[in-house]
Amino acid sequence: MSQDEGKGELLPIFVSLIPNLMGGEGHILPYHQAVSQAVKQLGWTHFVAVPYNSKVDDLPLGWHEALSNYDLEKEGSLGDKFLSIQGTWELGKSMADYLNSQIIPQSRSSIIFFERFIHLQLLALLIALFLVKNDNLSVWLLYRRDTHKDQTRWIYKLLNSLVKWRLKSNKFQLLTDSELLSQSLTNYFQESVKVMPIPHTDIISYNTNLSDNATILCWWPGSPREEKGWTIINQLISYSGEESQNISLVCAESSQLKSVKNGVDLKLIKTHLTRDEYHYWFGLSKVILLPYNSPAYQARTSGIFTECIMAGKIPLVTAQTWMAYELLKYNLAELVIDWQEAKAVFELIKTIVKNDIIRDKIQAMQRSYEQFHCVDNYANIMDKLFQETVD
Repeated sequence: MSQDEGKGELLPIFVSLIPNLMGGEGHILPYHQAVSQAVKQLGWTHFVAVPYNSKVDDLPLGWHEALSNYDLEKEGSLGDKFLSIQGTWELGKSMADYLNSQIIPQSRSSIIFFERFIHLQLLALLIALFLVKNDNLSVWLLYRRDTHKDQTRWIYKLLNSLVKWRLKSNKFQLLTDSELLSQSLTNYFQESVKVMPIPHTDIISYNTNLSDNATILCWWPGSPREEKGWTIINQLISYSGEESQNISLVCAESSQLKSVKNGVDLKLIKTHLTRDEYHYWFGLSKVILLPYNSPAYQARTSGIFTECIMAGKIPLVTAQTWMAYELLKYNLAELVIDWQEAKAVFELIKTIVKNDIIRDKIQAMQRSYEQFHCVDNYANIMDKLFQETVD
C-alpha cells in the first residue's frame, strides 16, 4: 500500500441524510451542493440520501433516493399523529438500511450530517443508530431554529443525549449557523453548539451591472409566508401616492398580490425559480425587502439575507431579528426599519439607494462575509471538527 493510499483510508465518509426535500423549495439543494464542494476540497467522500420519489427536478447526480417518503412534518388529525409513529419507524429503518448497505461495510470513519429536522426525524435517526454497527460513526446535528423556545424542547434535549450516549466518545457535535442560536442553544442543551458558515453564496458571481435606471427595483424573494412579511408587503402594494412612483416591486405570483392605481409597479414572477432565474433577479434588484417576523427570525438565519450581502445589494430588515443583529455589527442601523407606514418606507428606499456611505459599509460587510460565509471556510471548520473526533 502506498503512503497516499494509506492517507486516503483515514479520510472520512460524510453522509448527508435529508428526510424532507420540501419539493426543492428554499435552500436545501444549494446548501448540500455547497457542502459537497467543501467535502471534495477535503478529499473526503460525500454520500447524500433523500426520500424515495422525491419529485424534485434535476436531483444532483449521485444523490440516492433511499429514505422513507412519509412526511413527518405535515399537520393532521389525531389519527395522522398515530400514523406518524409508524412513519418514524419506517424512516429510521430506511436510514439504517442505507447506512448498512452503503456506509458501514466500508469500515471507515463516517460522519452523519443532519440539518433541518423536527423531533420525529431526530427520533428516526436514533432508531437507525440502534440498528447499525456504529463504532466508526459520528453524528453532527445542525439546529436552525430557536428550538429552546418550543414546547417540545425537552424532547430535543433528551434525543440529543440519547444520540450522544449511543455513540463512542467525542463522536457527537451540535452545530448551528447563528451566533445568537449558538448562545441560547448552548445554555439550554448544556452542550457546546458551534457556529458554521452559510456556504451557498455563489450568488456574487451572478451579480448584474445595472445602468443608471430611474426605476428602483425592489424584490421580496422566496415563497410568500406570513412570517416573511406578507401582510407588510401587501400594505406596501396597497399604497397609492407619489412616493411609490419609480419603484418596481417583484414578488412571487403565489402571493396573489394586486396592484393599485398610482401605486408601485408590481411584477409577479414564478414562485419556484431555477437557480439561474434566482440569480438573474438578484442581479437586477437594487433593494431586497426582508420584512421578516421578529419572533420567527429573532435568532434564525436567512440564506437570502446572506446572499443579498454577498451580492452587494441593499437589504431592508425588521428590528430584533438575526438580520438586524448582523447589520448592526457593521454600523448599518439605517437598514433596520419600521415597516408600518408605506409612505415612509418608499421615501426611505429612494434616500438609501443614493447614499454612498451606506454603499461603502455594505461593501465592507460583503468583504467580511466573503471570508466567512464560503465553501473554503466551511471546509476548514469541518476539518477542525473532524480532528476533534480523532484526537
